[in-house]
Amino acid sequence: MPHIYEHVFEQFRIVDPDDSDRSIVDDFAGRSQWLEQPGCLFQRNNVVLGSRIRTEGVIKAGLFVSVILKGAGSGRARKGAKTISYSDASMVVMAFREPTLWDGDAPRGAHMQAAGVAFPVSSLERLGLMDEFIGLFDSQKRNVFVASLKASPRIKAIAMEMISPVAAGRAADLLLSAHAMEILARTMLTLRGNEGLGLVSDQKRLRLGAVVELIQSDLRHPWTIAELARHAGVSRRSFTAQFHRLYGVSASEYLRTSRLKSAREALLHQGLSVTEAAYAVGYGNPANFSTAFRRHFGYVPSSCQRDGVS
Repeated sequence: MPHIYEHVFEQFRIVDPDDSDRSIVDDFAGRSQWLEQPGCLFQRNNVVLGSRIRTEGVIKAGLFVSVILKGAGSGRARKGAKTISYSDASMVVMAFREPTLWDGDAPRGAHMQAAGVAFPVSSLERLGLMDEFIGLFDSQKRNVFVASLKASPRIKAIAMEMISPVAAGRAADLLLSAHAMEILARTMLTLRGNEGLGLVSDQKRLRLGAVVELIQSDLRHPWTIAELARHAGVSRRSFTAQFHRLYGVSASEYLRTSRLKSAREALLHQGLSVTEAAYAVGYGNPANFSTAFRRHFGYVPSSCQRDGVS
């Protein structure tokens, strides 16, 4: 019997790179479903990753939309596009005009709560959306389109209902198909109409990606928005707007979340005290760190040491 991922992949691997590239495809395939109407693969994820994951494969031509309610990671086409990152409350859109090599990564410990729909070209043709699909590519030579957007309240509500169905049986299947169609339609309308989208150019995307790498390289540094904007080569106002469009969160929120996640990893796996973890990621006051940590994760940082919370 063909594997369910063969609907959208010519080749595929999902592995744990920290465990000799052990295949974990079945862990994810068990949460996927092919919807005959409208003709798409639906992927439901609501899990805390017990290991780092890497995805590799050749994706068939088509349109792919992922709504990330919670989670973090990145992906890139081997040719034709820059690395695209995602975070909480974001939506990643990918379109491929021909089979494309793609790889992605997600960190250990991330709570991945996401709904994804993948429409092969044959489904887009049947739905009469080929003109809109081709229109995503700004030249005949370009075969890859990617965008990271902020998920609207309506899109987030749809994704949540797809992840946690409110019905069962045939009614649930019909509702799931309707939700997949609505995500597709709203995505196409947003991209075509540029409704508040303000897509970031490849050059600006590259500069913002360099800023993100800079942040991650030294989380202890007291970064300011003005300083990060200078590194991006734009005004503070432009930097703030472009960063939010690309990553779905403000630069301040991205920095805060990155610091807290790094500190959590240190508490769980490096044996650092709460004070040491706070200083390691740039918090001068351990009490402020503990408050921010509890608000973000829902438990105090000392729980990581006492209970091994993961």
